[in-house]
Amino acid sequence: SMTGPAAAAAETLAARIVALPSRTRRPVRDAVERALTDGTVLRLSYADATGRASERAVEPAGLLTAEGHWYLIAWCRTRRAGRGFRLDRITEATPTDEPARPHDLPTLLRGSSAATATPPAALDGRPGAPLVP
Repeated sequence: SMTGPAAAAAETLAARIVALPSRTRRPVRDAVERALTDGTVLRLSYADATGRASERAVEPAGLLTAEGHWYLIAWCRTRRAGRGFRLDRITEATPTDEPARPHDLPTLLRGSSAATATPPAALDGRPGAPLVP
């Protein structure tokens, strides 16, 4: 939905980003990308850092990369809060046809360790501006 200079900056930036293959399985990445693009609820099978498995229904808001890992930032219906899910710990992901409520990424990040994350300056217009005020 961007237009004008911001859209051109986003296209230029996207053409210059290269990602090495991750440990995330392709079906998981595809499902996450589809749910983000289509704005739909995503059903996850997730293993936390201790290996404990859980099933979640989440409303995706965006992706975050930090310390060599990719995270899905989403509203977790189980926890009733914003959460980050490491993509390589998602064991299964299934997009649904159910529309997800829109969630503001900076709001979901507020209070997390990613609260000081910064968007690319070309998109924000302010070099080094944090995502969360």
